[in-house]
Amino acid sequence: MSRTEEFDTAIKRVTQDRGKIYGHPLDDFARASMIKYALSTCRHTEVRHALEQIATKMARLCSDPTHMDSVIDIAGYARTIAMLLDEEENRNAG
Repeated sequence: MSRTEEFDTAIKRVTQDRGKIYGHPLDDFARASMIKYALSTCRHTEVRHALEQIATKMARLCSDPTHMDSVIDIAGYARTIAMLLDEEENRNAG
């Protein structure tokens, strides 16, 4: 099997598996886009990025609230906000 064929097979498998969990991308992306629109007023670009990552996970949880990977990811992204604020403070102090 060529690399291209391997890639196409993997993509098809991932798309089908994720579709079963999150639903059609049109619906998942629409939910995430609405949440991200609300975040567009966040002036801190790095915090906004973390919040947008959380928004993606929130949208996915709408389809399957039992998907613990997304719950854990939300906690991780929330922690990165604290990490980046601490690092900014450290860099500004020095």
